[in-house]
Amino acid sequence: MADDRFEVMQRSVPLFEGISVADVEKIFTHGRTMRVPKGEPIFFENTVGNEMYIVLGGKISLIKNKKHLADLGPGAMIGEMALVSQEPRNASAVAAEDSNVFVLTETLFQKLMTKRVAIRMLMNIIKTLCDRLRETNKRATTT
Repeated sequence: MADDRFEVMQRSVPLFEGISVADVEKIFTHGRTMRVPKGEPIFFENTVGNEMYIVLGGKISLIKNKKHLADLGPGAMIGEMALVSQEPRNASAVAAEDSNVFVLTETLFQKLMTKRVAIRMLMNIIKTLCDRLRETNKRATTT
């Protein structure tokens, strides 16, 4: 029987939408979580990375050119563009409060996941990026 916390993750994290609890458990069992103290960076703008992060607890601030863009809480993913492009990161991510994040590396993504799970996760990443772009466009037209 699957651990209840993986079932909660499957329901509450947009990245895992449409993915079985067993697959979520497999991903978490082979990945790693990281504690990030308040004020500590997770990654920096203009650096290239091959990891994305899922906020498990706390709050992460996204900052671009020293300007605060957004705060993201539990369930949010950050750095997802690093898994789909080799371009430098668009913003920095800093813990706005003591936080816990799950680290999903490109290697883990490629090694552990079936094509079905990988495609579903990529579709979920694309949906998140589209939602963020739509929100940014909405803010740009109202200012």
